[in-house]
Amino acid sequence: MKAFLKIFTILTPKQMRMCFILICFMFIGAAFEAVGIGALYPLINIIGRPDWLENHKKIFDIVSIVGIRSHRNFIIFCAGALIIFYCAKSLALIIQTKLHLRFSLENQKDYTERLYAYYLRKPYLYHVNINSAVLQRNITTGGRIVFADILVSALSVITELITVFIIWIMLLVMDWVIAISSLCVIAPLIVLILKYFRKRITKQGEIQNACIADYTKWLLQGLGSVKETKVMQNENYFCKMFSAAYTKYSDTAREFMFIDKLPRIIVELTGVCGILLLVIVKIMTGVEPQSIVPSLGVLGLAAVRLMPSVNRIISLFNTIKFNMPLFNEMYDDLLAIKNEKDKDEQKRLHADVEKMSFDKEITVRDLTFSYPNTKKTVFKNISFSIPKGSFVGIIGASGAGKTTFVDILLGLLPPESGAILVDGKNIYDDISSWLCNIAYVPQSIYLIDGSIRENIALGIPADKVSEERIRKVLKMAELSDFIETLSEKENTRVGERGALLSGGQKQRIGIARALYANPSVLVLDEATSALDNETEKSITSTILKLKGEITIISIAHRLSTLENCDFKIKIESGKAFRM
Repeated sequence: MKAFLKIFTILTPKQMRMCFILICFMFIGAAFEAVGIGALYPLINIIGRPDWLENHKKIFDIVSIVGIRSHRNFIIFCAGALIIFYCAKSLALIIQTKLHLRFSLENQKDYTERLYAYYLRKPYLYHVNINSAVLQRNITTGGRIVFADILVSALSVITELITVFIIWIMLLVMDWVIAISSLCVIAPLIVLILKYFRKRITKQGEIQNACIADYTKWLLQGLGSVKETKVMQNENYFCKMFSAAYTKYSDTAREFMFIDKLPRIIVELTGVCGILLLVIVKIMTGVEPQSIVPSLGVLGLAAVRLMPSVNRIISLFNTIKFNMPLFNEMYDDLLAIKNEKDKDEQKRLHADVEKMSFDKEITVRDLTFSYPNTKKTVFKNISFSIPKGSFVGIIGASGAGKTTFVDILLGLLPPESGAILVDGKNIYDDISSWLCNIAYVPQSIYLIDGSIRENIALGIPADKVSEERIRKVLKMAELSDFIETLSEKENTRVGERGALLSGGQKQRIGIARALYANPSVLVLDEATSALDNETEKSITSTILKLKGEITIISIAHRLSTLENCDFKIKIESGKAFRM
């Protein structure tokens, strides 16, 4: 129960108020359901007793005011009243259903968007240490599980419990023996079923969560490396791994669905046998068969409504239990989303952020860094300066810490000690302001499946893209001639991850993207190392034209790439040397 109530701790006050409104509508709906069944009992009784109206003088006096004096007309009146009642009941249920769905789907959408933004804002090291398949699973299923599978299921359980309780009270008034007998059978049955399957369902939920992340991982890895996969003829390997993970997921889903359906058979068998045994007991104890017909009719109608409710209660509890493992795994993230004071914070990236002033130099002062949970220090107390407008090469052996330094400069990794100062100001005091100065070109350019224009002005709304700026950076990146050969010019689609372009073209688009932001600092992380010599020379020539206009910091293994730089910084054995 404690784990079940945990769901309400992630809800905002507004969501809790909506839950209360839903519960109120559920109570009204449950009352309508129970009264609807109870209302049939007197109608059945009236139809079977032609003298009923004559024997109830007060009711006769009331209905005679509207001209009803015969048994026939009274039946028509009662049936008409029931029609109006059932119409009102249906309307209430429609409103309840609409509120249910709106509450579930709107919050599901909101939490899915918030989870996506929340994970994007997580520190870089968080993403390094977690598989993206897990995040994809959380984003795509988290909102649904919280609101559709757990919360709405919990509210539906309340609805069904209220309905069952009111129907049971109605039975208690009509025949207390039947009511007590029903309670003694149904309550233990629900408890036994839930208790028997509880651990099994929880275990299946845990397995399914792992399986979803696992098959998503193999799905992404297989499709993400399709070129290498086809060349190495590894299709069967990825198919086998994906199939193994998905088969396990399918087996788990099948097991849960079987467990979920099984109680319905047990409950229906118990209900039908209970009614038939009750008839046998009544007759064997000397009760006239005719006298039990009205009670039996209502009991039958109640059973028709009670058994589905009992089935749903069990099924809903199973659904909640099955999804609780993933909810518990995501609980801290969901709680963090709730505690976000500014919902629009997720939409603020560099909007309305003023550039950090950069007029003199970048100073690295006593910088020390080591990765968490490792004993090795990447570098310790390194210091050097980079004047504005200079072209600086960062060199060193693989694993020396070149990319780590760039990641610190980009604000992706916080230093253990020391600082990076820009005109005397620590960049970590206002990292967003500093990032407005920087453009970054990695070794492997990530291109979205869109046009060349969309990839250059990535993240900028179409109506705010500057055509003049697009043309300028295309020229600076020496892409203008290539663009002119395309029928759709810069609106040409590049394919997923730039599959329709050459390596050199992708790198030039990456450079154009970096230059579009009009940066003060251009960081190149092995930006040309994967290219052939001729293409590398061409792109290096393009970069050299920017020398003096912006500060260029370039990591490269090939010294020829850095032959025109102003000076080099060599990182070796945790130290930095100016060359």
